[in-house]
Amino acid sequence: METNKKKKSRLFSTLIIIAIIFFAIVWLFSDDEDTAPIINSSTDKYTLMIYMCGSDLESEEGYASSDIEEMLESQLAKEVNLLIYTGGTKLWENNNISSDRNQIFKVENNELTLVRDDIGMKYFSRPDTLTEFLNWSKENYPADRYGLILWDHGGGAVSGFGFDENEPDENESLTIDEIKTALDNFEPKLDFIGFDACVMANFETAYAFKDNSKYFIGSEESEPGTGWEYKKLLNQLSRNTSQEAPELGKIIVDSFIDSNDGIIFGDEATLSIMDLSKMDSLYTDVLSFMKDIKSQKFDINDYTSVAKALKNAKAFAEGEIDTFDLMDFSSKLAVNSSDKLNNSIKECVVYNNTTTDVEDSNGISIYFPNKDLDNYEKMIPIYRNIGFSDEYINIMNEYVNIISGGNKRSYTVNHNTYQTDEYYENYGWYDNDFINEYSYYYDENDLDVNELEVQKKDDTFILHLTDEQWEKIIDIGSSIWYDDGEGYVDLGIDSYYEMDDDGNLKVEFDGNWIAINENIVNYTVVEKNDKSEKGKVHAYLNDEEVYLIICWDEKYPEGQVIGYEPVDEYGDTTLIGKGYGKIKKGDKIEFVFDYYGYDGEYEDTYIFGDEIIVDDSGLKVSYEWVGDGECIVYYVLTDLFNNIYYTEPIVVY
Repeated sequence: METNKKKKSRLFSTLIIIAIIFFAIVWLFSDDEDTAPIINSSTDKYTLMIYMCGSDLESEEGYASSDIEEMLESQLAKEVNLLIYTGGTKLWENNNISSDRNQIFKVENNELTLVRDDIGMKYFSRPDTLTEFLNWSKENYPADRYGLILWDHGGGAVSGFGFDENEPDENESLTIDEIKTALDNFEPKLDFIGFDACVMANFETAYAFKDNSKYFIGSEESEPGTGWEYKKLLNQLSRNTSQEAPELGKIIVDSFIDSNDGIIFGDEATLSIMDLSKMDSLYTDVLSFMKDIKSQKFDINDYTSVAKALKNAKAFAEGEIDTFDLMDFSSKLAVNSSDKLNNSIKECVVYNNTTTDVEDSNGISIYFPNKDLDNYEKMIPIYRNIGFSDEYINIMNEYVNIISGGNKRSYTVNHNTYQTDEYYENYGWYDNDFINEYSYYYDENDLDVNELEVQKKDDTFILHLTDEQWEKIIDIGSSIWYDDGEGYVDLGIDSYYEMDDDGNLKVEFDGNWIAINENIVNYTVVEKNDKSEKGKVHAYLNDEEVYLIICWDEKYPEGQVIGYEPVDEYGDTTLIGKGYGKIKKGDKIEFVFDYYGYDGEYEDTYIFGDEIIVDDSGLKVSYEWVGDGECIVYYVLTDLFNNIYYTEPIVVY
């Protein structure tokens, strides 16, 4: 019996050794870093704070709960304090989290542990709320290093971060100067501050936090709704709690891009890491760039080249918030300081990655007011609060005044004049004396509506303008109105146009228009480059007013409906919806059109066409014959002042 026991003991020991060797081999040669055992190579304590404003992302899609699930799946090192501040939504899908008050949770042992429940309801759009979370985290979970992630919608330099569904004022957000105020009340300097939010990787935002954090991680473009890959992020952090932010950030960036590349059609993804120690130098070069714009463009009345550079530069959020890639804008404008600025950008952006369908995104954007001058009034105090000089603001003021002074605030269609809703005179930046001095410039660059007469040439119609007149135009589109026997249905504006061999605009329409499931729709293009186009279709989705989003690209040359976005969801802010809403089986869709009388006067907005109930085949984009009635074709021209001109109408059958 004694010998038998020894044999069993030796056999058991051998099996243990074999098992250890086996798992060591699996660990060493595993291709999946998430499944390999994680050993922290440092003893540093790291407190990572996530300011999670659930908003409609949670109440409608459950995205916050999904990201928390990713966190719970991570192999979190014991040296990592992962704290999540929750709230900002009317409904949590996670049953552990309250919808009627804010709470703080700690992730430990792959579970969500409530560590503070006495906060009550506080709004994420207030800087004191963020300050309290930061300081409570430091006091209760002190560490050698700290990181901060702000999770929700983003609005760039103007509106900053966060749409709190419980906030009484829908126009409130946490602006970048308010975030700076919160960070100024926290020490030590953060390892990194990151925004799992849209359009936050801009020059102004990064500059605001240069004294509060070593590095910055954010996206130039709108983010897909799924956001960052938290399991990979936390596993990487747990491997070495002493690693520098660029090492951790590269995993954040690449895993985010990899998870979206070629998978979610239409969701363009960008993410970059900036070294905030380079921001003072970058600011100096941006200011030199602005000075060169003034001396080499403004002082010789060359505003057209600035407007065209903005038109052709990479714009984000479909160009709706006047945010442009800084390097692409600098390169296209090409003033004396552009090369030096571009080199400075390369030093600041330590890592940048995008999905394959994104071009000219170099990691950092800039706010340059152009289309929506109302937002500029909000930006001026933010400039001052984050430390921008009066010289910078004055140069920007000059451009904004020139553009506003040249804007007619009206447009004429078929001899009917419609007023826009821009009223700039009450804004602090508006300088009537300065604008009056430029009256001669406006006269020189005015495009007379009477000059937009369409002529017959051979078998087609054309619009002839001189080279000098074409030089004033920065955009062209085609507008189609359909005669239904009682008035005109406005089908929208497409980006298509064609010039003849003599440089004339061909005014034509073949009778086919964009359709969804063979229903003609009201379509307006919002973004186009050499490889893709994106546009919006006005509709009701289950009785909610929305825009359906259609994209065309190399993968989907026939077009694809990629989702929807609600109309005017976030009040008077520049907050951008994170990802598009999903169209689901059983959804009801009705298409909406503006309607005009035969006199050209706007009458109302109506639902036309058949109601669609989405089935297993989904939605199909096509071009369909609009009908046997007459169509009126206009071409829509936009000048450097953002004035819109309609050509005289041409009737086609």
